[in-house]
Amino acid sequence: MASERQIFKLSGPRHLTTVDWSDPDHSRCVAASLVQGVVVQERDRQENRQGTDAQAEIWWSFFKFKLIQPLYDSADGSIFGSVYKWSKKAAGLSLRPAGAPKIVVAFRGTVKTRGSLARDLCHDLQILTNRLHTTARFHTAFEAVKTSVDKYGSENVWIAGHSLGAAMGILAGRKMVEEKGLFVQAHLFNPPFISSPLEKINNEKIKRGLNFAGNLVKAGLAMVLQDKHAQIEAQRTFSVLHRWVPCLYVNAKDDLCSGYVGYFRNLTAMQQSGASDIVGLAPQQPIWVMVVSAFGKEAKAGHLIPSARLTVNLSPGSDFQAVHGIHQWWAPDIRIECTEFRLGAEKTSGGLLTGQRKFAIA
Repeated sequence: MASERQIFKLSGPRHLTTVDWSDPDHSRCVAASLVQGVVVQERDRQENRQGTDAQAEIWWSFFKFKLIQPLYDSADGSIFGSVYKWSKKAAGLSLRPAGAPKIVVAFRGTVKTRGSLARDLCHDLQILTNRLHTTARFHTAFEAVKTSVDKYGSENVWIAGHSLGAAMGILAGRKMVEEKGLFVQAHLFNPPFISSPLEKINNEKIKRGLNFAGNLVKAGLAMVLQDKHAQIEAQRTFSVLHRWVPCLYVNAKDDLCSGYVGYFRNLTAMQQSGASDIVGLAPQQPIWVMVVSAFGKEAKAGHLIPSARLTVNLSPGSDFQAVHGIHQWWAPDIRIECTEFRLGAEKTSGGLLTGQRKFAIA
């Protein structure tokens, strides 16, 4: 039997009856709903829910999308992603609205049920070791993005993902930039950030000092462990990525992703102070990645990017599910703060935005 969180009419964004594709709040809600559609597809599969018992379709059809391809894990057959296409017929329109994606490639996070949990946890561990990009699941995910971009154009494709799926989305978007020079819009919810939890330190001076000291240590290791060619190549890659500005959505109380807040603030502060010329590679690589790479092992800190539109949920959360779950991102009373970071430039949205103010409530 489906839980309340899987049933759209009980927990979905039904208040968003009309989508304004120029409104980032609306885009966020639709992208999150499509990711939830992947989760419910997998739960339908596990519980053999078919016909009127199946709960997944409404999560995308409500916003006039149709499912054109589920993405299956090659080992356990679980559904970890989906490719959706905007439907002119379902929308009753002759033309797609400006700003609406033609294709959305969405990836779910870890599902905590026996049918897929073991395989999902294996991929979670690959995030911890910065080797998610070497997995068969990521290969399937990237091929879905690449095929969609080749057929419809990068300007017509979105990537969406939550948690584990957000980590895949960052890697897929990075790879499109690095290998194809193409920039795909991405909406990535609660993306894991692997670092020490400095955000839990309340004293800002101590926090900044520890960040700066850590980066100096990393810079020293980079000089010792990496040859000049490797340093130049890493800097080139980081510079190429600056034009890609994915939308990252994090909760300030979620320890798995809140590190992005400090990361971007620290990166900006270093660049504004001129320290980036001294530190060099420091903001880019965790220390252990430098050490592992020096010994010829393949490791990639793919979660580290130079630019992003960072949306932080400031609403109170009662437990881990509340602060890490996908449902928070379409709540009509959400309190968020949006800041855009671009390699040395910082643009702030101008205070708090509340979804309740922007949504059309049915």
